[in-house]
Amino acid sequence: MPEHCPHCGTAVISVRREPEEGRPYEVWKCEDCEEEWRHPEETVLDKDLDFSGNGKQLSRRDSDTDMTW
Repeated sequence: MPEHCPHCGTAVISVRREPEEGRPYEVWKCEDCEEEWRHPEETVLDKDLDFSGNGKQLSRRDSDTDMTW
């Protein structure tokens, strides 16, 4: 579950979108600044977005592709 908006720090909510055509999908939405990110395409794969609220979010893409083990 998302934590905080990377722009204003407000708690972020999860909203399910059900378009008339295509599959339903989830977006993470900030009610304060009205920003919205499609999950997981934008929330996980964009290194510049940090939803941790403290600036210490782990990069899932880096850890998933780490082959040094």
